[in-house]
Amino acid sequence: MNNVPKLSLKRLLLANPWGFIIPVVTGMAATLAGVALLGLSGWFISAAGLATAMGVGMVFNYLTPGAIVRGLSILRTAGRYGEQVTAHNHLFGLLRILRLWVWDQRVAKDAANLHEQSRGDLLQRLVNDLDQIIRWPLVVFLPWIYALSAYLAVSIFAYFITPVLLWPIAIAALLQILVVPYVCGRFASHAVHVGLILGVHRRSRFVSLFSALITLTIRGHWKDYAQRLGELDERQRRMEIRIQQAISLGRLLSYGVTILLIASSFFLLSERNPETNHWTLIAGVQGTWVVGYVLSLLAVNELVLPLVQSFVAQGQSQVGLRRLNQLHQDAQAQPEGKIDRIQQMVFKHWRGFHASSGMGNTAIDLSANLGDTLWLRGASGSGKSTLLAAIAGDCLSSGEAIINNEKCDLYSNQNYQAQLSYLPQSPYIFQQSIAANLYLGNPNASDEQLWAVLDAVCLADWVKSLPNGLETLLSSQGRNLSGGQRKRLALARLLLREAPVLLLDEPFDGLDKATIERICHSLQNDYKPDILILVSHVGSRIGDNARVIEL
Repeated sequence: MNNVPKLSLKRLLLANPWGFIIPVVTGMAATLAGVALLGLSGWFISAAGLATAMGVGMVFNYLTPGAIVRGLSILRTAGRYGEQVTAHNHLFGLLRILRLWVWDQRVAKDAANLHEQSRGDLLQRLVNDLDQIIRWPLVVFLPWIYALSAYLAVSIFAYFITPVLLWPIAIAALLQILVVPYVCGRFASHAVHVGLILGVHRRSRFVSLFSALITLTIRGHWKDYAQRLGELDERQRRMEIRIQQAISLGRLLSYGVTILLIASSFFLLSERNPETNHWTLIAGVQGTWVVGYVLSLLAVNELVLPLVQSFVAQGQSQVGLRRLNQLHQDAQAQPEGKIDRIQQMVFKHWRGFHASSGMGNTAIDLSANLGDTLWLRGASGSGKSTLLAAIAGDCLSSGEAIINNEKCDLYSNQNYQAQLSYLPQSPYIFQQSIAANLYLGNPNASDEQLWAVLDAVCLADWVKSLPNGLETLLSSQGRNLSGGQRKRLALARLLLREAPVLLLDEPFDGLDKATIERICHSLQNDYKPDILILVSHVGSRIGDNARVIEL
C-alpha cells in the first residue's frame, strides 16, 4: 500500500481484505438475526394469541419458537459487539496505512520544502482528513451491505409466503438503497464539501485570532476580523442547514417507501369478498406470517435509514482523500553510482541557501583532505549553519562540489550522505529509549559500545544514575533533556556510525569547559573522523588545531 501513488477509497478498502471480512460477516449475522428476531417475534406473538383465542393454547408449542427468539437475540447482541471490535481493529490498521502513506509523501518531497508540510494548520487538517477517511467503511460501506443483506433475507421470507411480493420488495430496495441516497447526495454534495472546507478554515482563523488578538485590538482591526469570522460562521450554518434538510428529506422518503411497500403488500395479499364487502387474506396465506413479514419490513426500514446519511460521510471522505492526494510526491531520482570512502572534498564558489527565503552564505571556495579539521567562523547571520547544511546535502546550494576528484550533486544524494554524519543545531531526539536512539547510529552496537560512546560525550554517569539506565524512555523531541544533553546524545548517535566525514554545528553550545575538553579528546582519538568540519562560537582544543575559514 505504501507504494500506491495516490489514494482511493477502493484501494483503502482492499488494503487488508481479510481483516475486513470478519467485521462484515459478524455484522451481517447480527443484521439478519435482528430482522429474523423481529419477524419471528411477531409471528410468535400472533400465533400464541390466535391459539389462545381458538382454545388450543394448552397444546401450542411455546418452547421451540421461544428458544429460537432467545438464540436470535443472543446472536444479534454478540454479532454487534463482535462487529464493533473487529471493525475498529480494521480501522486501526487502516489508520496505520494512511499514516505510513503520508510519511512516504514527506520522504519523497524535496527536503528543502519540507517546512510546507510542517505548519500547524496543515498538520491539523491532516488529522481531520484521516479521521474522516477511516470512518468511511463503518459509515458508508457496512450499512449498505447490511441493508442489502436484510432485503435479501426478507425477499426469501416473502417468497415462501407468496412470490408475488418480490416485485414491490425489489422496487422498494432499489429506491431505498440506491435512488434515495443518490438524490440526497446530489442535493447536498456541494454543501458537504464546502462545509468541510469551511470548518478547517474557521479553525485556522480562530487559532490565528488568539495569537493576533492584541495586535488587532491595538490597530483597530478587531471589528473587521470579527465580521469576517461572523461571515464564515453564517456560511457554515447555511451549509449545515442544507445538509440537515437533505437528511430529513431522505428519511422522509425512506419512511414513505416503507409505508408504500407495506400497503402494496397488503393489497397483493388480500382480496375483497363480494358477499361481505370485506378485505380478507388470499387463500393459502396465514395471518401470523403476514404479521411477521410486516415487522420484518419495519426492521429493514431501520437498517436503510443510515444510508440517507451515508452521502455525508462519503463526501467528507472524498474531500479528505483529495486533500491528502495533494501531498503526493513522485520519488526523487537518486544519482547512480556508489561513492567510495571520501578522502577529498573541494567546493568552488559554493553557496548554501534556503528555498523559502533564498538567504544563505556568501559564495566561497574551500577544500578538505584526509585528516583535515576545518573551523567555520563568522559573525551571526553570516550563513555558517547554512553552508554546513549545504555541505551535508540538506539544503539547496549553488557552485561546484568535487568529491574524490569527481563532480557530485550533493543535495539529497543518499550515496553521498551515507559517507558523512551531520549534527545540526537542533538535533531530533525520538520518543524512545536512550538505547533505541543510539541504535539509530548503529543497529548492531553492543552494550559495551553504547556505554563507551556515552562516556565519550560525558553522558555515561548520568545514564547510570537513571533507574532504567539505557532503557529510560525519553519524551517527544527529548523535552525531558536539557539542550546540552540532547546535543550530546545526538552526537553519540553519530559517533556510532563511524562515518569518514563529520559535520558539527555548534557542538559545544551550553557545555562547561571540562565536558568540552572530554568531547575534544574523543574526537581526536577513539572517534576521530577522516575529515571534521565544525561551526562553533566557542573556542576548543579542536579549534586550536583546525584550519579556520572566515565567512
